[in-house]
Amino acid sequence: MSYSPGFLVHKEYWNGHSLEIRDNGDHRSLYFGPGHLQSRMSLSRPQDLVLSYTWHMAAALLVVPEPRDILIVGVGAGSLIRFFSDHFPECRIDAVDYSSHIIHVARGFFRLPENERIVVYCRDGLQFLQEPRDKRYDLILVDAFDEQGMAPSVYSEPFFSRCLANLKNAGVVSCNLWSNDARHLQEIKTIFADHFAGCLYLPVPDRGNIVALAMNDAVPWSRFFLKNKEFAKLRNRYGINFKELAGLAKANNMSLSQRILSFLHATGGDK
Repeated sequence: MSYSPGFLVHKEYWNGHSLEIRDNGDHRSLYFGPGHLQSRMSLSRPQDLVLSYTWHMAAALLVVPEPRDILIVGVGAGSLIRFFSDHFPECRIDAVDYSSHIIHVARGFFRLPENERIVVYCRDGLQFLQEPRDKRYDLILVDAFDEQGMAPSVYSEPFFSRCLANLKNAGVVSCNLWSNDARHLQEIKTIFADHFAGCLYLPVPDRGNIVALAMNDAVPWSRFFLKNKEFAKLRNRYGINFKELAGLAKANNMSLSQRILSFLHATGGDK
C-alpha cells in the first residue's frame, strides 16, 4: 500500500528500524520504516477493520459464526482485538505478542482494549501454545509479522501443530501469509495439508498477502453459498463484503464442477 505521510504523531527507532505513527484524515497508521504499513485504525470507528487483508482473515466467521474463545497471535496495533471484542462482547480473547514494545504502542496510541475477557500476553506465539491450559479455541488468528516479514518461530511446523492441538473440533485457524516468499509459502501449505482436514486460500487483491483458513474438519462449503439476504445481513453487521470473500474462496479453491455441485447441494437443487 502506498505511503501517505499525513501528520506525524510519534516516531522512534526500535530494533534498528524506524517506527512511525501517522494520522491522515480519519485514519491512524502504524509504519515499520518509511512506507511499510503495519496496521491502520479508524479514529471515529476504531472497532472497524480497515485494511483489506483483515477482512479476509475475518472470513473465518463464515465457518465459525459465533466464536466464544479466540486466540490472536500478533497484536500489532490491535485491529483484530478491537473488532472481535466489539462484535462478540461475550467472547474471551487471549492476545499474544513477543514484543512488549509493540504492546506498549498499541496501548498508548491505538486504544487497545483490555479487561477481564481480553488478556494480552507478552510471549512468543509458539511458547504460549506450548504452555499447559484447560481450554481450546474456536478461532485462532495469526498475524505475526515484523519488519523482516513472517515471524520464523510462528510460521513453522511446531507452531501450527500446537494450533491444531489447541483448536476445538469445529475451529478455524485464520492465518495471514506473505506470498512473496514462494519457498516458505509452499512449506506452510505442506504443513497445513499434513495437519488439517480442510484448508482454503484467499489471495488479497493488490497486495502480497494470502490468507489461509485451516480447519479441523472438512471445509463446510454450504456456508459459502448463503442467500443474498444472508450475505447482506453479515455486511450490515460487520461492514465486510462476505459475499465477495465467499466468491473468492470458491474461485481459488474449487473447480467449476465442484462449485456447481456444491451450489446444488447447498440450495437443494433450486434454481
